[in-house]
Amino acid sequence: MTANDTRYLKRCTIISYIAFTLAIIQSTLAILGYWSIDESANERIWFGLAELGTMLILIINALFIIYFVGETKSKEASHVSRMCLYSLIFCFLGDIVNRNFNQLFYQYDDIIKHSYLADSVAFFIPGYLLIMIAVTQLSLPRLPNKRFMVISAAIALGIAVITYIDMHIVGTSTLLTLFTGFYSIVVSLLAISALWLIKAFKWREAPFTIWACTLGLFLAMLADAIIGKFWIFGNDGLGYFPIVSHINWIIYIGSQALIQQLPRGILESKNHTQQL
Repeated sequence: MTANDTRYLKRCTIISYIAFTLAIIQSTLAILGYWSIDESANERIWFGLAELGTMLILIINALFIIYFVGETKSKEASHVSRMCLYSLIFCFLGDIVNRNFNQLFYQYDDIIKHSYLADSVAFFIPGYLLIMIAVTQLSLPRLPNKRFMVISAAIALGIAVITYIDMHIVGTSTLLTLFTGFYSIVVSLLAISALWLIKAFKWREAPFTIWACTLGLFLAMLADAIIGKFWIFGNDGLGYFPIVSHINWIIYIGSQALIQQLPRGILESKNHTQQL
């Protein structure tokens, strides 16, 4: 990786953090009452578009990352950068659904008001699976002993099932239960893949950007755990809306901004290894 490649990728990192800062500003203004997204408020549409615009910044940034990583001729980093872009696009489609521009409520039963969130799962599942596949592909050849991955995945699966049963409301429709239940398993495995990643890059030897991506994977799970516990099933199915959506948005954009650093982390790790 040349000095120029490093400089350009660092600029992409700055853009990621600018998007995160914008998300903080957006949600803070809404929490303080300067912007309302209540059902009766017309500005909810403009607010939703502003949030989607923040996500678009990350998608455009991902395109730049693909270009600059491609200049390094690293097949591994290039592959991961494309997977990150595809993941962002799927998640962006899910974000559109989550904005609920058409104000759809109680789609699946008479218990869960914000059940439209389950529709977005159809996009977030492939989006996060792409990242998990990328992390797994990075980790497998670097972890000769696969027992750690299998045991940790089994533990994550068990925790996901227990926590989902705990927050699930009896009487929720079968379709909504299956969608959200399977998704809770996906995001739990995504979070545990963070341990595979940091172990694969030898913990203390891993560059800061790998640690940043690891944190992003955990935050992705946290963001969706908040949605499930407080937005979908919270308040007896009414959800603690809109405050939960604002908190979730900050954590969610933060996770996406950090995960986006994975291609840079791969290149920095290779550069460090070559210098040894």
